[in-house]
Amino acid sequence: MSVAIFCGLLSAHLIYAQNDVNVVVTEIERRTSNQLGRDDTELLDESHWQLDSKELERVEVLREGFRRYISDRQISPLEILGIHARTDAERRRYARRWAAMMVEDAERVLAFQRAYDAAVSELLADQPLIDLAHLPVRVDSTPSFLPTDRLAVFVELGCEICEEILKRALRVGSRIAGVDVYVLGLEKDDKPALHAWANRQGIPPMAVHAKRITLNFDEGLLERVHPRAVDLPVVMRRRGDRLDPIDPWELP
Repeated sequence: MSVAIFCGLLSAHLIYAQNDVNVVVTEIERRTSNQLGRDDTELLDESHWQLDSKELERVEVLREGFRRYISDRQISPLEILGIHARTDAERRRYARRWAAMMVEDAERVLAFQRAYDAAVSELLADQPLIDLAHLPVRVDSTPSFLPTDRLAVFVELGCEICEEILKRALRVGSRIAGVDVYVLGLEKDDKPALHAWANRQGIPPMAVHAKRITLNFDEGLLERVHPRAVDLPVVMRRRGDRLDPIDPWELP
């Protein structure tokens, strides 16, 4: 397989792996790419959001007020109403409705991810995902970074060295596009354990919400993208369509 094809597939894998504030894979927090406006009746109708006409009117008033200066135009009507809830009961009602929609969307996304993985396996057949001949024999001792780079960091529970390398990666991540953290040793979809681990590492929830840091279950990704890796932690730099291993101890 050519390096270009491999990198394209690998980039798709990593894009799907990025996590949101609820620590599901990243794409669970997807929103429509259309700009919401007064004419977007398809996205602001009663059946889609389960809102009545008075609630929709309130959404538009709030959207054109204070929220227009601090929120993306793609923020959902339920989020707007929940943020500006007038009572605790109202806030809980919108939060439950939004959570239910996100869970439903997560199921759709994960189902498609499984279908995608199966399709990739079928297309590759017995071919290796990585052409080892094109991997660098040694890594530069002084890795450089561009503002658009991201780091992929693979760590394991109970690994003190992993925690030290993660701290270094997060420091680098503050100067680049972000860091994607993959945790091995967790049961698939054990989100409470992943939350607890992230809290112990001091990972800021706001950085996760902004997707500068994503939290992910490994689910065999390391074996697919870097089969020669023996010990954890593993750090890789993603630059465009390239994913290159980096000596963890050379991180500044």
